[in-house]
Amino acid sequence: MSKLPGQDFEDFMKEARQDPEISAYLDSFSVAVGNAVLARRTALGWTQRKLAEQAGTTQARISQIEAGFEGVKMETLNKVFKALGLKQLTSLFTEEAVARA
Repeated sequence: MSKLPGQDFEDFMKEARQDPEISAYLDSFSVAVGNAVLARRTALGWTQRKLAEQAGTTQARISQIEAGFEGVKMETLNKVFKALGLKQLTSLFTEEAVARA
């Protein structure tokens, strides 16, 4: 599935969510973690390379985390979260998000 030229991103995402496999992937824990890492990194104004240096890992591993790759070790995630100043994993989940589950 590809976004068509000129297609609104929101419309593309609605269309993509019609596929059960894509929808399940987008709702997965690994994607939620990746989205949180990406949001915090960009809020700090950091590149993937800077985050990798701060966390003692590689830029490629940061890219995998942000893409929702499921094969990332918890040890690596812990280092990334510490580097980003995210002290609690629960900070990813608001009461509103938990209520929707």
